Amino acid sequence: MVRVVAGTWALLLAATILVAQDSQGKQDKPADTQVQFHGTYEELQPQQKKLIDEWYAEYNRLANGHSSPAEYNELSLSTRTTFEAVTHALMTTKLTDQAGRPMGNALDLVQVIETIIGKVPQAGGDLQFRLYVLLKPDALQKLKNSPEFFRDRDNTVYHHGHPLNYRQDGGTPSIQISMAKDFRHADINVDYRSAKFPQALVNGHLTAANSDVRAGNNTQRHTQRWPGLTDWWRNPFGLPDSADLTAETVKAGEVPATPRKGEDNLEDAVQDFLSSWLVERKPELAAAYLSPRSFACLAERGPQAGNETNAGAVPYLAARDMRRTSELIGKVASLPDAVQAAPLKGEGLRLVKQSNNSAYSLYQVSNGAAAEFDCDPDRAYGDFDRARIAGTSGKYGQYYAAVFRLKAPKGRSDTITLLWTKEDKYWKVVAWEVEPEKEKPGPMPDTRRKTAAAVLAPPPPGKGEADPAMLQAAHDFLYAWLVDDNFDQAATFFSTRCHECVDLYLPDGEKPPATPAEHAAYIRNALATVGKGVGTAHHLKDALEPVQPDHEGLRMVSHAGEGAYTVVAVADYLAGAFLCDRKSARNPYQPAAESGDTYGYYYATLFVLRTPGEHPAAMTLLWAKEGGQWKIIAYELTAL
Repeated sequence: MVRVVAGTWALLLAATILVAQDSQGKQDKPADTQVQFHGTYEELQPQQKKLIDEWYAEYNRLANGHSSPAEYNELSLSTRTTFEAVTHALMTTKLTDQAGRPMGNALDLVQVIETIIGKVPQAGGDLQFRLYVLLKPDALQKLKNSPEFFRDRDNTVYHHGHPLNYRQDGGTPSIQISMAKDFRHADINVDYRSAKFPQALVNGHLTAANSDVRAGNNTQRHTQRWPGLTDWWRNPFGLPDSADLTAETVKAGEVPATPRKGEDNLEDAVQDFLSSWLVERKPELAAAYLSPRSFACLAERGPQAGNETNAGAVPYLAARDMRRTSELIGKVASLPDAVQAAPLKGEGLRLVKQSNNSAYSLYQVSNGAAAEFDCDPDRAYGDFDRARIAGTSGKYGQYYAAVFRLKAPKGRSDTITLLWTKEDKYWKVVAWEVEPEKEKPGPMPDTRRKTAAAVLAPPPPGKGEADPAMLQAAHDFLYAWLVDDNFDQAATFFSTRCHECVDLYLPDGEKPPATPAEHAAYIRNALATVGKGVGTAHHLKDALEPVQPDHEGLRMVSHAGEGAYTVVAVADYLAGAFLCDRKSARNPYQPAAESGDTYGYYYATLFVLRTPGEHPAAMTLLWAKEGGQWKIIAYELTAL
């Protein structure tokens, strides 16, 4: 993510540079000039193009259709970036056997694509930014023989139907191949950011962006490990970039201190923002409507994401990016030539009648829903929590959303949502989001079938019973932690066996604790950080949501706190999947033989914290008896 640094001198410097660019720039292109966009089927590498060809051919065979592989160009921006990033990482990962002999690249493991999933609004992170594929018959053996991948612990929460987990060695970013028990069907994604404790528990933005190559500094991280990927999507407003635009054509003037019609009614402010940007082609006037609160969105999604940026320069960077967008669209006579209204779905929204409904849709947004759009995770969580405590989450009148899609010579952008509110006496954009509309039937080929293992699997058993003492211990721990804020008491539930987990989930660059006392203090402090962040909670369900387990070795247990967290009995053979000493190529997870229905020695609690936006990482606590007392012997953070 861009680090925004305070300062005023850079504002004048940026203005000077951009005005100079403006005076030296080229003349506007003729209206009939059509720019050539990147991110197309024609620009794919041969191995990538072959997979797309075979994917569409298989789809046509199953659906008796006549779709062309060139329809790839019409898929959403996030779908194409996901395909290109994942396949690029696979292509540039060479496989060798234990003797060092070459076995091709990791993309050679894939026989055929079944579907590509980019950004899916209101879906869990494990259902976004990934490929579903059919692997070649020898893929499993190659993964076992290859030192470039190791057997990671089983997926027990996410990656539904794909419990077998192989991960690229060497830390993040890394390729994750989650495989079904037929050893052929898999979902493949790139993990750019690892889950850390306690940050990943409260920051849904970390997990939402975990596999999106466009987010924050993920592109830089990608190219550092897998060189050669072109970031053609570096436009924060949902259009692919163009091969025809150079820095000289992207010019902008000085950003005014106040927006031109910011004191008028909201409808006039939105109209002026869009018109000054796209019709007048004066993005510096539109940039005056951007609140400093929105700078976090530019930091996460703009071309300069991942770099340090002075706060004074951000409006000028935004104006430059907006100029680039208007250049991609070209000269237009009126606003409807550049934009069209788009719908927005979800809770906490009320459609507003207004006169410009062909250009954009306008919605009232509840206070609780507004936090979902905020690009600053700390602010989003704070606003969300304050509204929950004050009982104002469902109130309207403070926030509004303008929703539209940009029109370009070759297609449209994904849906753009601008969140508006008044700051002092001016209407300002405080956040924006770019996401695809739900795919219509047809454009997105999907050839997934149920795996043989899924077809033959028996239905899950009903909920069972657990040791009452374990259920009481689980409740007492969570209550002490999140309701009573008694962090000293909560820390007593952790066994010293959890000290390995401290080291595993330590934030990057942080020095590991050196003694048992330091490990215990770290756990206590991490609990306090989360507990204080949660704020006032009168009941566990105020702070927690249960998580659905997904593994045949986990059996649901009935308990009184089912609205807040899940309890499962853990089969003896699966307990090792939660321990923290088996997560590397040097010390891989060795699954125990599935030895039947032996339960009762281990239990687990599973939950996520209630936060705005995407869910944060799920937490799993493994419980066992020590000295006659139920203790947490391991914990696991699972990013979506």
